[in-house]
Amino acid sequence: MSSPVTLSVGLLLVAWGFADYLFPQTVLRVQSGLLNVPSEPNDDFADHKRRVGLVCILAGIVTLVLTAD
Repeated sequence: MSSPVTLSVGLLLVAWGFADYLFPQTVLRVQSGLLNVPSEPNDDFADHKRRVGLVCILAGIVTLVLTAD
């Protein structure tokens, strides 16, 4: 990937990760409204969303570090 594309992907992953980690219930409500699954987000999904958020943040940071090289 070219550097601007890689930078954009890294920033998108970090932003998505922070949204998932900080506001999991809100993100789940928006996603359920768009996808109709699950109909009612619960705490188990919110906990999973926080873990996914951490993975996205880490993947985005790694991508940004690799872009800097």
